[in-house]
Amino acid sequence: MLTKQQKLERFKVLRDKNYRASLQLEGFDVEPSKVNVEVKSLTEAEQITKLKQRYAR
Repeated sequence: MLTKQQKLERFKVLRDKNYRASLQLEGFDVEPSKVNVEVKSLTEAEQITKLKQRYAR
């Protein structure tokens, strides 16, 4: 039988996994290597412009 702490840790892992899967279904890049490289290479203004273009209708 699992202790309360073990159950809590398993729940946190599952919750994080589900959240990343949900983001991926929505079209976000959730791989840390892709996200970190892209974010570091763009200024804040460039990131905002890119997001506006991505979600423009």
